[in-house]
Amino acid sequence: MNSFPLAKVFNGLLRRFPHRKQGGHAQDRFDRIVKTAGASAIARAIGILTSLVSIPLTFRYLGAERFGIWIVLISFISVLSFIDFGIGSGLINAVADAYGRDDRHRAQQAVSSAALLMTALAACFGAAGAAASPWLPWTQLLHGASGAAVSEGKAAFLVMFCWFVLNIPLSLVTRVQAGMQRTYTAQIVVALGNIASLLALLAVIASQGTLPELVLASISGVVLATAVNLWLLLRDFPWLMPSVHACHAASLSTMMRVGVLFFVLQCCFAIAYTSDNLVIAQVLGPAAVAAFAIPQKLFSSVDMVVNMGIAPLWPAYGEAFARGDVAWVRKAFWGSLGLTLAITLPLCTALAFAGPWILRVVAGRALRAPLALMIALGVWGVVSALSTAVATMLNGTGVVKPQVLLVVCASLCNLSLSIFLTQRLGAVGVCLGSILTQVFVTWPFYCLMVPRLLKSWQTIPAPVPA
Repeated sequence: MNSFPLAKVFNGLLRRFPHRKQGGHAQDRFDRIVKTAGASAIARAIGILTSLVSIPLTFRYLGAERFGIWIVLISFISVLSFIDFGIGSGLINAVADAYGRDDRHRAQQAVSSAALLMTALAACFGAAGAAASPWLPWTQLLHGASGAAVSEGKAAFLVMFCWFVLNIPLSLVTRVQAGMQRTYTAQIVVALGNIASLLALLAVIASQGTLPELVLASISGVVLATAVNLWLLLRDFPWLMPSVHACHAASLSTMMRVGVLFFVLQCCFAIAYTSDNLVIAQVLGPAAVAAFAIPQKLFSSVDMVVNMGIAPLWPAYGEAFARGDVAWVRKAFWGSLGLTLAITLPLCTALAFAGPWILRVVAGRALRAPLALMIALGVWGVVSALSTAVATMLNGTGVVKPQVLLVVCASLCNLSLSIFLTQRLGAVGVCLGSILTQVFVTWPFYCLMVPRLLKSWQTIPAPVPA
């Protein structure tokens, strides 16, 4: 295997990455990153397999009408679950920083403040939902559905909405686990929860249950996984138990300020990554969306692989930076860029040229994907993955405010260029708009800021040996 050129490249890059032979905190950090990436891969595979089983079964059981209602409800709740005002991301940074300083009191303050804010947010959503529910035009919202389906859809939405409200504060459990670099435990528990949901779903189908019962079954595994993760977290770190006495004005103010910055980042990234299909639909018509969205799904698999390796670095950067281990941060950052390029470049190149054949096999000859579009998607896959690696380092080390200014400008440029180029070049224009924005807006900013940032960290004291 080592004689293969690509294997030599990977081995060389891995040797440059800070690894376990360094001992102490660096060894523990590396071990947790590897465990998290591995657990994420297992959880993702189990999630895909359970979806492949549950979706066809549910469709056959519910029929097209009620299945469509179920999908609409899931999509709506998924959009709402995005709205945490960045508090979850801010909590990851706060816990990672406290963990790196071995400051249990500060960690409890951060968790308690975030729990208070998220509980207040849940109460606001719950009150608004309870007040609005009787007045919602369910017949119009579920246009074309029969009276019985509308009645079931309303009940199913209430079940799902109740879980959404309850999950607002409970979602902090996995955020705290991420900050403590224990995401690998959470991922395995969530995977087992997906299996439990599938079994509950099969039980409801076997008993000829209603749509609300099916919704309840589908979220039962998530509820169970959240409860288990909470128990594991407090078993290992009992001092993280939220307390009203641990909340104070400074901690709440910091959490809200940092949360707002992350929320703006999340919104801008959402616009950048979800507006492509909307632009194509408005400029070229809905029929053109499938010809772009399906090839895009093919390349999203590369992004999924890269994120499984990059995501665990976020809290690791924060913990290492808090310990003053800036040498590890630098080495991990350059190593992540090298590994990202080594993974995405060959995979995206292969998909760009083999993609049209793959799509013909999967979707049939009716779907035509021009080679120009596949190449553009491949280039975008490499460029966006590298940007994600840089953004992860900046997020982990708390450099958020400069990113907010960047992503606001980049999102506006991206949207404007995408519309302009799509009008002239078709679906390829959407990709070119994103690529040009990264190359001429985002990357010049990174090239100016990141080297200065890394150089400024040389003044931070070296870490105390573990």
